Amino acid sequence: METNISNKIKIIHAKGVEQLTEKEIQLVNRLLNEYYTRIQRQLKNFTSMEFHVKEYEKAGKGKKKMEDSEKKKKKKFSIHIRVDSTKVFEADYTDWDLARAIHKTLNKLMNQIEHQFHVSDQHDKSRKPQNVKKRGR
Repeated sequence: METNISNKIKIIHAKGVEQLTEKEIQLVNRLLNEYYTRIQRQLKNFTSMEFHVKEYEKAGKGKKKMEDSEKKKKKKFSIHIRVDSTKVFEADYTDWDLARAIHKTLNKLMNQIEHQFHVSDQHDKSRKPQNVKKRGR
């Protein structure tokens, strides 16, 4: 099932979000909207951004441990992001912390874009000399 993660941005498509909690969905929405503007700055014309999240639960050994772990299950998140532009960029990362996994994945993606297009070199970094009036003596 594919859903749009944000009402504002129709380019971002998310899969696997339905298994997340409401708080985790808000976190995903906030981070994707934040990084969307950065990626848009690097890629002037990209057509779509796909976000896939897969959730894994830590399983304990034995019945007793499983009952204890059901109360406080630790989840592992696998994030995969794909951006379609003139070229296709993909990045993925797996972590126990959802926010860290999203940050790492999006930073990997932005580094790939930077490496491919050298976006930071395209900005004019040279500083114009100031007009300084010389004193007459």
